[in-house]
Amino acid sequence: MLELYLPIPHLWIIYGAIALVIEMVIGFAIEINRGILALSHLNSMLPIKGPTRNWGSAGAFIAGLITAFLYPFYGAPMTSCHTQSTYLSKPKVKALAHALVWWGFVFAAISTTLGFIYDEWVPSGVPGLVAFIPGGKLGPTGPYAVIGTGAVGGILIVIGFIIMMAIRWQGTRSVSEPAVTDFFLWTTFFVALSGFGIMGVELTVPTNYYALATAFSVHIFLVAMMFATMPWTKFGHAIYMYIWQLYDRYRTWKGVEPRLLGPWSGELAEKALHSHHPGHTTKVRS
Repeated sequence: MLELYLPIPHLWIIYGAIALVIEMVIGFAIEINRGILALSHLNSMLPIKGPTRNWGSAGAFIAGLITAFLYPFYGAPMTSCHTQSTYLSKPKVKALAHALVWWGFVFAAISTTLGFIYDEWVPSGVPGLVAFIPGGKLGPTGPYAVIGTGAVGGILIVIGFIIMMAIRWQGTRSVSEPAVTDFFLWTTFFVALSGFGIMGVELTVPTNYYALATAFSVHIFLVAMMFATMPWTKFGHAIYMYIWQLYDRYRTWKGVEPRLLGPWSGELAEKALHSHHPGHTTKVRS
């Protein structure tokens, strides 16, 4: 079976992954608490559309959870805002670019997860390097599963990134003009490229310590930076979309009456609510 090498001990990878997960959980908790998805805000501001079901709490929550889980299979996160933007010249192309980056990230994450769980660490005959068989615990097809999903993910990310950079401004600005949302796209792009780089080193000169250490150091630095900054970059949309899908469907399917955004009250609020939702029992007297 295919045997590859790494320049650091296996335990270092585990400790690093645990540290990144803890940092990400803290970061997402802070960001969610600061925004509209904070429970204190959601309870007073949402939903803003009328109920579509009248289910119990448990049924609405389970249905919302299933819908949120299935959402990537019928609409990749970060695309709906573009597919609905008819004023843009190429909304579907931009949505496609977003979807390619998203699904590329999903495949790369699957590859990483499979490797983390099923890599088989074996004794190394090369001084200074640790040996492993990618997906070795899965049997003869393990290496193909780990490397194949990673390669597919990298290709999708690169293609999606190129398309996004080419058409993101829809001709209104220079393609080279930067944007705040670029950070995640660029880090993901370089993670994909560095992943291909380390894959090339592993498959051509796997026992060359200096080549392997250089490629691995660059790749692991980019990976750590991408994950560590996720709560504050555009990737957050993917996480927030799941939460939004769950909460929005839970509230509307449970039969909660819609609320108005803003501190409106009294006759004005009643009239506005009744105009948007005629089924609402108005308290306004003519």
